[in-house]
Amino acid sequence: MTTSAHLDAASVPVLPGEQARVVLDVRNSSSIVEAYTFEVLGAPAAWTVVEPPSLSLNPGTAGQVTVVVSPPRDSTVPPGELPLAVRVLPQELAEFATVPEGTLRILPYAEVTAELSPQMAQSRGRARYQVAVDNRGNHPLTVGLRGTDRSQALAFGLPKAPVTVEPGRAAFVQVPVRAKKRLWRGVAVPHAFQLTATPASQQAVVEPVVLDGTFVQQPVIGSTLLRAVAALVAIALALVAIWYGLLKPAVRTAAKEAVKDPVATAASQAASANQKADDAKNAANGAEQAAKSVGATPSPMKPGEGPEAPPNALLFSTRLAASAAAGSDGTANYPVPPGKTLRLTDLVLENPQGDSGTVTIAVGGKTLLSPALENFREQDFHWASAILVPEGDKVTITLTCRTPGTPPGSGAATQCASAALISGTLE
Repeated sequence: MTTSAHLDAASVPVLPGEQARVVLDVRNSSSIVEAYTFEVLGAPAAWTVVEPPSLSLNPGTAGQVTVVVSPPRDSTVPPGELPLAVRVLPQELAEFATVPEGTLRILPYAEVTAELSPQMAQSRGRARYQVAVDNRGNHPLTVGLRGTDRSQALAFGLPKAPVTVEPGRAAFVQVPVRAKKRLWRGVAVPHAFQLTATPASQQAVVEPVVLDGTFVQQPVIGSTLLRAVAALVAIALALVAIWYGLLKPAVRTAAKEAVKDPVATAASQAASANQKADDAKNAANGAEQAAKSVGATPSPMKPGEGPEAPPNALLFSTRLAASAAAGSDGTANYPVPPGKTLRLTDLVLENPQGDSGTVTIAVGGKTLLSPALENFREQDFHWASAILVPEGDKVTITLTCRTPGTPPGSGAATQCASAALISGTLE
C-alpha cells in the first residue's frame, strides 16, 4: 500500500450548532510526489469539510489535514452516533485510495417556546385559552402546565398528564379558565394570571416558560339586561296610562248609560270627585314646575351607572410614563379628579427599548394587567364594557426593571423605560 491514513479520535462528541475538529494523518509511502483530495461520506457530508481541501506529499513523508464537523442546530439532527468516514484519494495512484473511519456522537439539546392565545378574554362564566408549545430541540419532551393567579380567584382546567411534544413539532393544549365566584352585578373585574409550561428531559436541562394572561369577569346582570328590564317597566307604565286615560273612562260612560235614574246622582257625585282629583293633580304638576323653575332637580344618578356615558361626558386621554434602574421599580399614576368618574375603554402599553421585566397596570389598587416586558414592544387593549374609576381612585403604572434594553439606533440603555396610554371619558 502506498497511502495510509487514520483519524486521531475514534469517537467525536459534538453539539448541534457548534463545531468539532478532528485531525486526519496521511502518509505517502510511494516513490513519487503525490497529491491527495478528500471526500466525506455518509450523513455528515452535508455539514462537514476538510481543511485544507487538498494535500501534496513527497515520497516517504506524512502530513495532516483537519476534518471540521458543524451539525446545524436543527430538530432534523437527532442525538446518537453516526459513522464518520473520509475517503483519501491519491491523484497519481488512484487505485490506492483509503477510507479511515471514526464515530461521530451527536449530543442532545433542548429548546422550547410557548404562546398563549388569546392573552385576554372576557366572560360571565368560563373563557377558553390555548397554549401552543413548540419543541425546537432534537429529541422528544414532556411538558406539564400549571396555572396561578395572585388573588387565587380563578380555577384552571389543566390536563391531568404532561403533553409529549416531538422534535420540530408543536402541541396545542386547551385551557379553560373560570372565576371561582360569580359576579352578579357591578363593573367588570380583571384577573391577571400566569400559565407556566415546564418541559422535562432526561438528556438536557430546560427552563420553564411563563405566559401572562388576563381574564375579565363580566357581571351576570349586565347593562343589556338592565336596559331590557327598564324597557319592560316603561311598557307596563304605558299600559297603565292607557287604562286610566282611555279604557276606564269609556267603561264608566257605558255603565252610566246602562243604569237607571236612581243612580244618576251618585254618578254625578263621582264625576265631581274625579274633577277634584284632576284639579289636585294639575295643582301638583304646577307645584313641580315651579320647583324646577327655582333650581330644584331630581337627585343625580350615581357615577358609572347606566348603559353608556352621559351626553356631557368629556373625551379623555393621558400618557403615564415610568422609568427604573435594573433591580428597582418606578411608578406613575393618574388620580381621578373630585366629582368625576373615569370610564376606561382603551389601553396601549409601550416598551420602546425592548427592556426585560414586568409592567403592572392597577386601578384603585387592584391589578388590571401584569405582562412581561420581553413579550411585547407595543400592545393595546380595548373593552366593550368600560372599567369605571370613581373620584379619588388612581390608575397606576408600576415598572419592575430586570434588564434595560437597547433603543433602536443607540447603545444599551442605563434604565428601563415604559409607558401606558389610557383613554376613555370623564363624566
